[in-house]
Amino acid sequence: NYQMIAATIVFILSSNYILPSVIGTWYCVDIQSIKLSTGVTWKTENCTNDETQPPLLTVNSVSIDLRDPTVKVIPAVSGDEASPLQTIPDMAAQNSKFIAGINGGYFWRVDISGVWIDDVCRGKTRNEANKAASADNVNYGVSDGVVKIDGVVKGNNCNCSGYSRPAVLELDGTLSTIEVMNRGDAAPQTVSNAIGAGPNLVSYDSASQSSFIDIPSDDDNINILEHAANTAVGLVLSDTEPHLATTLLMVTTDGSDECGPKDITCGLNSRDLASLLKDHFKADRAMSMDQGGSTTMWVKGANPDRNGVVSRSHNTEPAEQDGPRNVANGLFVELLTA
Repeated sequence: NYQMIAATIVFILSSNYILPSVIGTWYCVDIQSIKLSTGVTWKTENCTNDETQPPLLTVNSVSIDLRDPTVKVIPAVSGDEASPLQTIPDMAAQNSKFIAGINGGYFWRVDISGVWIDDVCRGKTRNEANKAASADNVNYGVSDGVVKIDGVVKGNNCNCSGYSRPAVLELDGTLSTIEVMNRGDAAPQTVSNAIGAGPNLVSYDSASQSSFIDIPSDDDNINILEHAANTAVGLVLSDTEPHLATTLLMVTTDGSDECGPKDITCGLNSRDLASLLKDHFKADRAMSMDQGGSTTMWVKGANPDRNGVVSRSHNTEPAEQDGPRNVANGLFVELLTA
């Protein structure tokens, strides 16, 4: 299979690069902090993890209080019957109660004609991607990872190399958690809403009651290495009841795309992203979503000239030309009282 061979070669070459050590201190300057609803706040900061350098990395975050009964965090997929891929602003337009959102997990680029290599689910074919998601064949469907919305399966963790250790955000208010799975694994039947991507970034050790950077050593996701624009989600646990999550974080870091593992000018790699979530945002659990050109944060009413998009995934271009990519799924904050 041409796709599998080519993608495997790329991964082997990239793996010669050794990830740098992570500096656990971040220096950030607040740009703005806007309350979107009672329990939801959108914040923009400029950050650096090198105190000798100015804070030039733009970081957007949406903080959601999971104890607030007026909001809900839920995945969404394209509502366009003609195409399984859609921009995050267009997905948001399906539900007038959505007030913020980010891009979701990896997917097959069925919008690109000709040869295209899925370097996450290596060996997954266009024919499989064009079929409806099915529990009988987890490689069916455009999504490479789990997508479950109100109990309905919209995507599965593919059973391919490149996606050996998917991370899945399981959404259930304060019982929300992040679970590291194996390729082909399904979300638990008891979970109604979930979205998968990876790698896992931060885990929580109940014995020591502390969080730690935790990118599985057997994770063969090529995006671990790449410096690029990034998207992540994190959970902050209760100090007194650490089995409960009090806050869900949606985070994007600006950057560019297709830079490769060594070009640090294009954004963070997964280890620095993990450090940002753990050390700056104080996340006890965290995982990466799709990144690079897919990175998108949308905030209702913001940046009308960019249709609500506040992040930059190609920041070497003028903002008005940095349009959001069509993606397979997203994660949104729904205002239940609207």
